[in-house]
Amino acid sequence: MQSLRSAPNSFSQRATRYPQPAAPALARPTHLAPVFISQPKSRLIPWPVRMNKILRTSLMAMCGLAILGYGFDVAASTEVSKLQEQARRLSEQNTELSAQLLRVISFQGIADCVSARKALRVPEQVMIVKEVLPPAMVPFEPRKHHLPVMSGY
Repeated sequence: MQSLRSAPNSFSQRATRYPQPAAPALARPTHLAPVFISQPKSRLIPWPVRMNKILRTSLMAMCGLAILGYGFDVAASTEVSKLQEQARRLSEQNTELSAQLLRVISFQGIADCVSARKALRVPEQVMIVKEVLPPAMVPFEPRKHHLPVMSGY
């Protein structure tokens, strides 16, 4: 049904009626038209699509495991580096204490004897001793074609 609208005319004072079209019900713009998507005749998903989904899911799971493993590795290496630093400090402290103890033990009697000096000194008289040769060893010569009988056999 058309509705009529009245508008004044310049030639006469009475209103002229012009027909006006009615608004269409739920008109769709052309750019919002649905795109045709083919629907499979059955509900089964093709195997390449299923395999792709499985591979993507497994890839995401492996990435998550890799990130988790990297976090554990960083935490473990931090703990190991702390323990190594502590062991290095303890080793340095042990070395210093050992040096002090050795100094106290070795110079205890000598420092008490020497009144003028508090350190070791070079001896005044040096003796050169003749070199002594070691005793000659009797070489082993087998009498038969076998090794000698040993006490462990």
